[in-house]
Amino acid sequence: MGSSGKYKAFSDGELVAGVKGGDERAFDALFLRWYPQVRKFLLLLVRDKALTEDLAQTVFMKLWVYRDRLDPAKSLKNYLMVLSRNAALDVFKSKRFLIDTDKAPVEKEGAERTEYRTEFGEAYSKILKAVEEMPDQRKQVFKMSRFKSMSNDSIAEELGLSVRTVEKHIQLALKDIRKNFN
Repeated sequence: MGSSGKYKAFSDGELVAGVKGGDERAFDALFLRWYPQVRKFLLLLVRDKALTEDLAQTVFMKLWVYRDRLDPAKSLKNYLMVLSRNAALDVFKSKRFLIDTDKAPVEKEGAERTEYRTEFGEAYSKILKAVEEMPDQRKQVFKMSRFKSMSNDSIAEELGLSVRTVEKHIQLALKDIRKNFN
């Protein structure tokens, strides 16, 4: 593809093809194009600004990690909305979430939004780096848990591990990720 300025003129399908091929600049262009819509959609679902940020990060992390599954001919918007909906549903299912209807969504504006995107990009890169550096089994367990939203019992059954071993892998994976932020 070309210089980063040229990406703005590319269609979603062209950008998806680039992302599928591992083009980080194409991913950045998709992120800048779709992050606001994903964030708004998630904010409507969970009505919690901090949780929305976490979930949006998860959606785009999944988009990058599972880029080989992308189909440039299919609607990226639909794919992102399904990922977003599923991420929100996972939170609701986890019973760690209580809806606070008094919280009003607040959008960041201008320079603050640009700064946030830069910080997100740096954080996202650190997370991906940490995941890719994990030992194979830990990485597999973590991806199944966080990207495929599988339960610990399902992961244990599929990999022939004990549930406790799966829990330990997830605990160690989160510790690895935290190390990249210190």
